[in-house]
Amino acid sequence: MEEYRPQLLVVDDELGMREGIRRIFTLEGYDVTVAENGTEGLEKGAAKEFDVALIDLKMPDIDGLTVLRQLKEVYPDTEYMMITAFAGIDTAVEATRHGAYTYIPKPFTPDQIVFEVNRALGKRRLTLETRELRAEQRRRLLEISQEKSRLRTIINAVSDALFVTNLEDEIVLANPQTRALFEFPASIAAGDRISDLLPPEVIALIREAQEKAPHGIELISHEWEMKPNLELFVNMKTAPVRDPAGDIIGFVTTIQDVTQLKRLDAQKSQFVSMVAHELKAPVAAVSGYLETMNSRVLGDDVGSYERMIVRSGERLQALIDLVNDLLNISRRELGTVRREIAAVRVEEVVESTRELLHGEMEKRGIAWKAEFDDALPTIDIDRDEFSRVLTNLVSNAIKYNREKGSIAVRAKREDGVVSIAIRDRGIGMKPEDRELLFRQFYRIKNDETRAIPGTGLGLSIVKQIVESYHGNITVESTWGEGSTFTLRLPIRFTGEG
Repeated sequence: MEEYRPQLLVVDDELGMREGIRRIFTLEGYDVTVAENGTEGLEKGAAKEFDVALIDLKMPDIDGLTVLRQLKEVYPDTEYMMITAFAGIDTAVEATRHGAYTYIPKPFTPDQIVFEVNRALGKRRLTLETRELRAEQRRRLLEISQEKSRLRTIINAVSDALFVTNLEDEIVLANPQTRALFEFPASIAAGDRISDLLPPEVIALIREAQEKAPHGIELISHEWEMKPNLELFVNMKTAPVRDPAGDIIGFVTTIQDVTQLKRLDAQKSQFVSMVAHELKAPVAAVSGYLETMNSRVLGDDVGSYERMIVRSGERLQALIDLVNDLLNISRRELGTVRREIAAVRVEEVVESTRELLHGEMEKRGIAWKAEFDDALPTIDIDRDEFSRVLTNLVSNAIKYNREKGSIAVRAKREDGVVSIAIRDRGIGMKPEDRELLFRQFYRIKNDETRAIPGTGLGLSIVKQIVESYHGNITVESTWGEGSTFTLRLPIRFTGEG
């Protein structure tokens, strides 16, 4: 019997991309069909069922999301993956909302795309096996418990919470994810009812499916915020299970964790709001200064003109810093950051950071002290990235310090890493602020910080950079007494994090 070859559809208007993917997966044992645009992709995609479809987002005739939606209607069990050079928060949310398994940003390596497609193929196989097993059930679902081995293996492999109920409102099967989510007992006995185990929101979903399934509605879906403040947000789906005669014998329910997508969507809204505010305030201020100077209402008061020019420069620099932060985040998300890894002396970068920020420290009368272990080793790192990390942390230590305060830097060698602690004697933080400190766009808001400028991006960038070198950053802080940020960076660089 001839071995089955997985079926792959590639829809992309770039010849090089199509042919490159075709060659890679032909060698992997796939049967690959290619289409040069959205129209051809719809024709070939509708002609037969594929296991996995790779669809480019931007095409000249029909965009990838349209192709995805129309093919999903014909073959809902095919695993669809978006490939795009325009990946972002809204792309991820939109593609997933329309049924994409995942999306892959260009450029990517052969190993990356082979890994993602094989992962999608594994999910496709599980979906088909589960569908076939359901069709084979001829008896009430309670009898499935006697056929544990094969079905439990498949269900336990599903990453989402999944459980099955019969017509008597009894749970007859539940995978480990379900047990963890609802804190089920280690064993569910025959006769355990859903009213004793499940929260009201899930029971209401099953009840709705029970009411609508006899009328031909096969799938009921609802979202539910299980824990407030986007700590846990899930998508619940319930569908009837039918025997070969078409009679309903039970219901299968899946619960998928979509918290990250919801957070991405919330971050997008927060991002738009933050950028609008951060752009508007300095532009309006500079515009006001220019209008004042242009109207000559200050007469010959040269000092006032100079102060306005200096203030305008500060406001414009804040805009430049914001743009640089946004560009840095964008490059990291797209994987386009270029690095020059070299052996860097920690003492030199700390000193250059002090020289750069000396003027700011002098304005506020802040004392500086730096200590280094004897024979402190160099670290393998991109000097510009390391400088950006230290500049951000020292700049924060200045901004959140007190007048005539102090900053102390201590660098020492630990087990395989260099530890750099930056301590200030400033306003410090409350415990609830420390928990959220490294999130994008998060800024501490209180009477002490209200007048301190910032975008809430700096520390999230610092964390991304440090972790990309397999390092870590921690913070200790006492409200009213100051904070200590500690970097731990490996001495030798072993590859991208």
